[in-house]
Amino acid sequence: MTKLSMHIFLYLLLALALRGSDRFKLEENDTVRQTFGFGQGSNAHKVLVDNVNGFIHVTSYSGSGIQMVAHKKIRAESKEAMEEAKRDVKLDTSQQGNFVRLYVDGPFRSHDGHHDRGSRYYGYEVTFDFDVQIPADTEVTLATVNGEVTAEGVSSHFDVSNINGGIDMKRVAGSGTAHTINGSLTVHFRKNPTGESSFNTLNGALDVYFQPNLSANLKFKTFNGSIFSDFDVLPAPAETTGDVERGKGKFIYRGHRFSTARAGAGGPELVFDAFNGNIRLHQAAQ
Repeated sequence: MTKLSMHIFLYLLLALALRGSDRFKLEENDTVRQTFGFGQGSNAHKVLVDNVNGFIHVTSYSGSGIQMVAHKKIRAESKEAMEEAKRDVKLDTSQQGNFVRLYVDGPFRSHDGHHDRGSRYYGYEVTFDFDVQIPADTEVTLATVNGEVTAEGVSSHFDVSNINGGIDMKRVAGSGTAHTINGSLTVHFRKNPTGESSFNTLNGALDVYFQPNLSANLKFKTFNGSIFSDFDVLPAPAETTGDVERGKGKFIYRGHRFSTARAGAGGPELVFDAFNGNIRLHQAAQ
């Protein structure tokens, strides 16, 4: 086969793939806006955003309530599938005191114990993209399956998870957990965590930025990667199972099991785990 024939063959394969991916002939879009207020003197605000397909963007602001904008997109193969999507896929919003819950529900949630059959089975695809503004001291639980998660200005406890997409957190002053499976994980602390925290990605890079005065007990592991730290740390000899190198002001660790170290005078336990990727502990620029 000549190069030209090969190019034509590949082009045809691509055209067929694109035609197959364009099976959704119908599309409808909608925007849902909702505001949740808190009473005066209330504290311990909490918000849950539990999504499936679509991104979650959360930012802090100076207001006292939670403002949600959800962009909904339905793509369907037929009118019947479109009506089924409208009937079966819902955004449930509720508030119990200081707890606000934003939950995307549908047959893909597998309430009957079966696995999600996918869009080819249902004949439609529903995406919710969330933009949410919260008071900075709000505790957040954010989760999606297919999409990016970003959070900026969170100053309280956080629990952020993803499956197919990255996580990017900026100006963080709280502590908690952040983990994804297929995507990178980046966290910028404007104030170093004072509580136990963990950061995990299976397939992606893990980058965490701390302030210069970091004092913490570190626990880290990577299988196909290395760990780099801008901070002076003391590895625990009895538990270190990999090789430790020092050079150019950096601590470099390579190993396949969890190992521990101490930054500064020690403090809360911070866990870093990346299976296929490097872990980098950065000192944030002042």
